[in-house]
Amino acid sequence: MTTDPRTRRLAEARQRIGHEAYGSTANWNNLKSDEQQLFLDEAAAWLRAAVAAGLVPPAERPTPEHSAVWLDDEGFLYGEYQTSPPSHGDAILRLVWASEQCISKRELEEQGVEFRLIGWSE
Repeated sequence: MTTDPRTRRLAEARQRIGHEAYGSTANWNNLKSDEQQLFLDEAAAWLRAAVAAGLVPPAERPTPEHSAVWLDDEGFLYGEYQTSPPSHGDAILRLVWASEQCISKRELEEQGVEFRLIGWSE
């Protein structure tokens, strides 16, 4: 199994947040390797739990038919566009709001659809 690429980002954020309360700005690269490993192990456990609970998607594509959905740093959604033959894996389409495509969220929920809030757009 491959290491989740989000593990290091989560470990570094956890370490940084832990030092903010004390007014220090400890640098990740200044930590001893065993200290870094503790944060990495903790982050890996958190990510596994978050994936199992359905709070975050798995890092790897569940099946070849699954397409990735991306959220950029401004809150805009993008959907992976799989071409045939496959492109270089970097083709994405920005998902836009179209009022003519609007449907009732409540009705979908009544039909058993479950939604998960992933962020906010401006």
